[in-house]
Amino acid sequence: MPRENVLVEEVSELTATAAAETRYRAVVFADGSSARLDLEDSRATGWLAALEEMRAAGLTAYVEVDPRTGAIVELLCPLPVVVGDLRESDDGVDVELVVSQARHRLSRGNPDFGELLAALRRAYESQEPVLVTETLDEHEIIDVRPDPKVRAESVEAGESEVLGTPVTLAKANEMFTLVNNRTACSANPIAPGIPFTYPDDGCWGRAHEMCRLMIGAGVQPDKVWIYGDLRVVSFNKPDCNVRWGWHVAPTLTLTTGETYVVDPALFPNPVPRATWASVQGDPAASLVPTGADVFYRSFGGGLTFDPTYSETNSVLARYRTQLQLRAAGTSGPPPYFNCLTRPPRTQFFGTIAGNTSHRWFTFGWPANWHVLWTIMPTLICPGTPTLSWSVAVERAGATQATYWITVTNSSPHTVRFEGRYDVLST
Repeated sequence: MPRENVLVEEVSELTATAAAETRYRAVVFADGSSARLDLEDSRATGWLAALEEMRAAGLTAYVEVDPRTGAIVELLCPLPVVVGDLRESDDGVDVELVVSQARHRLSRGNPDFGELLAALRRAYESQEPVLVTETLDEHEIIDVRPDPKVRAESVEAGESEVLGTPVTLAKANEMFTLVNNRTACSANPIAPGIPFTYPDDGCWGRAHEMCRLMIGAGVQPDKVWIYGDLRVVSFNKPDCNVRWGWHVAPTLTLTTGETYVVDPALFPNPVPRATWASVQGDPAASLVPTGADVFYRSFGGGLTFDPTYSETNSVLARYRTQLQLRAAGTSGPPPYFNCLTRPPRTQFFGTIAGNTSHRWFTFGWPANWHVLWTIMPTLICPGTPTLSWSVAVERAGATQATYWITVTNSSPHTVRFEGRYDVLST
């Protein structure tokens, strides 16, 4: 295949650290090959969690290995897909992958462009499943190879019956809270969390899991599918922009007759269907309602079902892994400050590495003001406290004060935060 020293295999075992060699952790793959995870690599904590998710879920790992040391230098999670379409342009090829909502691309600048394009064409013509590996943020394809797994699907033609029963807006908000409370920690997304802060891909798995939770709470939702050239602004992607060919989310019919969409990846509360569609950037997009039982609806109307939720769990595991890998990389965990507008009474944004303390200062405050400081994580990580802080003050002059704020991160993961202030009296 195009890149040398690459393994594309399922993870079978993560061995305990050897007493005589505490720097490395051995990773054993299904074919008997192995590699070493360098615990001094800044990505090691996140990579170890990602490898464990892959092992537990039976996902395939893409691993690049340093031939001198046997250490892992790149870790990615391939997509098990069928090639749906290839559209060539001057600078590359837009690639439709099934099932995936994201936009994927093969760049002509890739030194292995010809070989990869040939592999994609063979896969398109044969419609045989392949494993496609791409870069984390740009979704640039770097590896294509046959998928050895046989994946059974139940595909039917026609439309699914919409069965949702009317609920009040208060109940719709309750259902939103129910599913939103299952948000996976952005820096350490583990099962059974839902990776809402990985907006790039995986909506059909998130939607099916949300429907399962709502049905378990006694509410019958439906789904709405949108198809088009979709472009969404998101502070959970490093470049702030997400492109989709389609998207799906659960819907609830209100007693007023309105249809509201439950989609924590896009909104902080349920919204009318028209509002949900309007933020996705394509006025000509088409919307199709289905019942909650549809796991995936193709552009042509073919329906796939997942009554046991086995495929749902696999999709959630795959995109929890993608979020884990992104958080462990140079971008760090979302949200990303370059995508955010500073809220009122927020003096600064900060980022602090895991298990560290760091001090910030802010100057020029009137000395006669009584200012209260709060450090608020922007990282969504429910279930555990992450930050604590203390404030010291310097009387810098007759009329001005400087505040020194020491922040401590008690988690092992990088955390982003807002430095908020409130003036209690002047």
